[in-house]
Amino acid sequence: MATAPLITVEEPAATMLVGADPANDNFRRWTADPRAQRLLASCAERSPAGQWHNERTGWGGGQWFAYVGYRAEALQAIRDEHGARVHAAYMEHGDEAYPAFDAWCRSPSMTDAIEAAMPAVLPVAMEA
Repeated sequence: MATAPLITVEEPAATMLVGADPANDNFRRWTADPRAQRLLASCAERSPAGQWHNERTGWGGGQWFAYVGYRAEALQAIRDEHGARVHAAYMEHGDEAYPAFDAWCRSPSMTDAIEAAMPAVLPVAMEA
């Protein structure tokens, strides 16, 4: 869990989410948050630590990779904060606010956002 509080910014009222176009509303995109932008830029400069997770339940299970550490936790907190806001608007306004909630549900995970921010690794051409 993050040990330092995140810097909070003044956020528009949840009613501003109602009726806006999901494709053009940067407020609903958690990666457009200035705090997330700063954290993602730092991840692009220096990759955060990552960890493989294994889960076994009954006859099944799963394995996944996730970034760990303060920056990853802070990014997850920002994503969750935006999700809570659009979910509250959806609960208050119903179907009119669903596009904002749907856009958040389809938004990249914290791990996907970090990987997208990192520079692409170019393959080295082998010389014969």
